Amino acid sequence: MSIEISDFTTLLGDTAVAEMAWTAETVTGAVRRVEEEHPGYSYSYSTEIRCDAWECSRYIELNLVRGVSTTITADEAYAAHRLERLDALLAELIHMPEDLGN
Repeated sequence: MSIEISDFTTLLGDTAVAEMAWTAETVTGAVRRVEEEHPGYSYSYSTEIRCDAWECSRYIELNLVRGVSTTITADEAYAAHRLERLDALLAELIHMPEDLGN
């Protein structure tokens, strides 16, 4: 089973489909931008990493757990940092009603 754009147009109308497409393009573009602006990290100490983005250079403390690789912990911490930046960027680009979902 596949869903065609015409099915959405029939159910939601042209405007809603155009808004969905715009939102998808905006999110994809924002993800690319964050990946380009924040390309990676480097270790500053064994318990801390630093974002390699020139304008960011944020230090991120690692919560080390016995038996878990430092690399895995650093990757997760850096992914959370990128996600935080993505959320902020999307908040700037997409203005959603504050009571959405309440």
